[in-house]
Amino acid sequence: MRDRKRIAVFSPNPKSLYTTSVCELLLRNDIIIEDVFVKKFTISRFQKEFSRDGFRLIKKIWNKLILQEKAYNGFTHVENIISFREKEKIKLNNVKELKKKGIGVHFVNDLNDISVEKILRAKKVDAVVFTGGGLIRENIIKNAGAGVFNCHMGKLPEYRGMDVVEWPLFKKDFNNLGFTVHFMDKGVDTGDILEVVSVEIHKEDDSIKTLRARFEPLMTKNYVKTITAFLNGEIEPKKQLLDDGKQYYIIDEYMKEIADQNLKSYR
Repeated sequence: MRDRKRIAVFSPNPKSLYTTSVCELLLRNDIIIEDVFVKKFTISRFQKEFSRDGFRLIKKIWNKLILQEKAYNGFTHVENIISFREKEKIKLNNVKELKKKGIGVHFVNDLNDISVEKILRAKKVDAVVFTGGGLIRENIIKNAGAGVFNCHMGKLPEYRGMDVVEWPLFKKDFNNLGFTVHFMDKGVDTGDILEVVSVEIHKEDDSIKTLRARFEPLMTKNYVKTITAFLNGEIEPKKQLLDDGKQYYIIDEYMKEIADQNLKSYR
């Protein structure tokens, strides 16, 4: 009988639909979750993320923390994270509920805190599953067993960084839409690759918003599948070369409009 694998989970907020879905599915796959680390929403966090995202952050907070499930009301015609959760009968709504299963739930100012490092070093988990919360530093990575898993909303190595749904559309690179499960390292989306999944455009009605909504359940399902396969020794990571791709940054509104027009023309 094989040993059950033990992991820790990093989360951007306790009610994250992505985090709670990934956690419940991992538990169903007989993976032990030792601890969940949740990044606190503090003034310093807001300032740091606002300097990166600008006013997009306000919209993100409104959708993720205020509207939550209601943010998907306009996407009932495509599979989204809400319909996926209903189909999979996912009941976990807040990671605090995991305490009832004896799982440690820790609220921290930063996922790179020395307190996180100390717990990981003591627990010696097999890996860490990242579901959001910022860049992860080397002090955490080296205490994360096999490493820190991440699911990136873009195909690696070609599309690293941000807005990597919009950038391929802007470049009319329609066959390079997809996401990647990989290990995090000290670079931005430059770690070893485990799985690359393509996402096809629905020619009838896809927009950038519906594409992003469709990505979420696909990423959740395939993320858990790939993590489980790696922990069971069924897949091997593949190195990516820095020169094989480049890092993208926030796309401006004018270029985003062009990306949307390109998508409409393709449809």
